[in-house]
Amino acid sequence: MAYIRPLANGNFRADVRMKGIVKNKTFPTEVLAQAWADKIEHSIKVVPLMDQAQLLALSDTDIEKMGGSDLFEQLGIDLFAIHHQAKLAAINALSKKELLQLSPQDIERMGGAELFIQAGKRIRYKTLREVCNEYLSRWNKKDYQGQMQRVDYWCKLFGDRIMTDIDIFDLREHVDGMIDSGERASTINRKKAVLSSVYKFALSRGYVDENIVRSVVVDDDTKRRDRVLSEYERQRLLKACKESYWDKLYLLVLMAMVTGARKGELMKLRWGDINFKDSTGFLGDTKNGTSRELHFPPVVMAELKRFQEVGTGLIFPSTEKPSQPMDIRKAWAKALKAAQISDKDTFNADGSIKQEKFTFHCLRHGFCSALSDSGKEINQIAKLAGHKSIQTTMRYIHQGREQKRQIVNELAQAFSL
Repeated sequence: MAYIRPLANGNFRADVRMKGIVKNKTFPTEVLAQAWADKIEHSIKVVPLMDQAQLLALSDTDIEKMGGSDLFEQLGIDLFAIHHQAKLAAINALSKKELLQLSPQDIERMGGAELFIQAGKRIRYKTLREVCNEYLSRWNKKDYQGQMQRVDYWCKLFGDRIMTDIDIFDLREHVDGMIDSGERASTINRKKAVLSSVYKFALSRGYVDENIVRSVVVDDDTKRRDRVLSEYERQRLLKACKESYWDKLYLLVLMAMVTGARKGELMKLRWGDINFKDSTGFLGDTKNGTSRELHFPPVVMAELKRFQEVGTGLIFPSTEKPSQPMDIRKAWAKALKAAQISDKDTFNADGSIKQEKFTFHCLRHGFCSALSDSGKEINQIAKLAGHKSIQTTMRYIHQGREQKRQIVNELAQAFSL
């Protein structure tokens, strides 16, 4: 039954209640309202009586005039299924393997992703951006914001592309462009590593058949630095740090030398992380996501006690922003200069490297090398340095010429040679 009632603003509202269906709409005149109500009542009566041929013959305009697709749904008629009956039949006839092998072009030709979803079929229709969003939603490691920004780099390039439609040629072309523009191989490989992680995730979810990123190889011929200070250089550096305008540079460098901790790890240390009784420090936020304990010798503890504070403030705070770590670049550069240690590679006349530059991270390398030289087992070094992989530790240690000579001499003796 239809009801027409005037509204305060001069319009008229038509309400139709019939066979459990309720529909309403507002019109500027009573005549229009009544005409619409009559059409809706008529549709509610005749639509259930229409056969499939009549329903297939309806255009979108016809459907809208008769009350819209929602009215048909309320009457128990699935227009979508009726209009796509042949295509749905073809989709339903596909095996699971055939569904997953469909290309984006095949999916579009057969009616589009919406039709497959309507049929309850699983296909690989996801765009790279959709997969990246799903990947990030399951990210449970540190630095979520950083990973999101790194993932966004690839989304800006290929985000709207269906993931299975991105091929190795697309990636290779972009990587070649990065190389041609002068980007370092190590930078490119870091960007690739992020995309590879996304593809690894997609592979585990069945969205792709292979991780094509792994096939795009970029040769990284960057020499791994193994610069280690001589005893004389070490003493000069420590003296320069003691005389630095920043009074905590000596403490920071000393801690790095004897613990092998990364600069970022040390800069995040707070006074509450130091156990003065046990001469230890606690690193709760490390690069590989695990916590570890640092052990300090008396020389470090004595220096820590010089600056000891109560509370949980940073040990190495910025002078301008105490809630943030100190920017040590200027103080470090001046100390290296004073110690006559180059922060740039020096070259021979033939272009070969005469002396590698020394960086703060080289202190960590020196720590690992010193432990190796003193005969410590590699698993002990890995534990102290906070390495998850022995392969990582191997990059930091090397045997000197005398050690190699000693090893082969001992081997010859063992063979009674």
